[in-house]
Amino acid sequence: MTTLGVLANAKSWRGVEGLVGAPGVVAETPDGIDGYAPAIARLKAGGVGVIAIAGGDGTLREALTALIAAYDGAPPPIAFVPRGKTNVAAADVGGVKDLAGLAAAVASGAPPRRREIRRPMRVTADGVTRYGFVFGCGAFERGVRLANAQVHKRGFAQGVGLGLAVASSISAAFSGAERQAWRSGVAASVAVDGGPAVAQDRFVLLATSLHKLMLGLWPFWGEGEGAIRLLDVAAPPRRLARALLAVGRRSPAPWMAEAGYVSQRADHVALDLAAPFILDGDTFHAGPDRKVEIATGPAVTFVTY
Repeated sequence: MTTLGVLANAKSWRGVEGLVGAPGVVAETPDGIDGYAPAIARLKAGGVGVIAIAGGDGTLREALTALIAAYDGAPPPIAFVPRGKTNVAAADVGGVKDLAGLAAAVASGAPPRRREIRRPMRVTADGVTRYGFVFGCGAFERGVRLANAQVHKRGFAQGVGLGLAVASSISAAFSGAERQAWRSGVAASVAVDGGPAVAQDRFVLLATSLHKLMLGLWPFWGEGEGAIRLLDVAAPPRRLARALLAVGRRSPAPWMAEAGYVSQRADHVALDLAAPFILDGDTFHAGPDRKVEIATGPAVTFVTY
């Protein structure tokens, strides 16, 4: 019988209680980041064959970071149980709603209905390495902060909250008291795949190794072999309304590259960045040296039953 390991954010405990002590299930609910490593050590000692991660994108980030370290880059298949205020990864790799049904399916040896392989980004800043799926700074960081302050506190979450955050961000870039601050961007130097560093003000810098985002949003069109999709928009953004329309139609116009709208694929991005950045919904800083390194991480298998 294959053993299911359950790693749940303590705030996402609902639905896990009935699995504690169940045959073929090892359940852990760490309270805080420091609890992930010992919890995963216990899961590993229990010989789990599939690990269910219950929480949001931040929980997935912290769990992946600890899992990749504990399993030397090759963790068991992961079933994501989306229970956070945003669950962007679930829109791409799939999500499991019924933990009890998942436990029964795993125990029976049933094959997964869906299997997806993704390579999370390895993001190193201020001496700490984390593995995640969505990185952004500039307008993206402002937008997430705005969402946390105005959208989620009003009770919106997941797709609705993300949609309102995007709409609010676009509105702020076009009008309002902080319009100039939004359009001025953040100073950053960016070097892609060992190429020369390009220093300029950036309206937004966004990176992901997912294949799909929520609400049909996909502001990436660059070609290449790298696992990381990168969007880099110079500040202040030129002809922003027309660019948004073109990206929304997934049909970038020829003039956009010259106007400072660049999309490409990569396996390594080196940043010199003083401004804060977002990784999977939470804010981080580069530290005194201003260095942020984004690289392709190991392959991780996601399963749904």
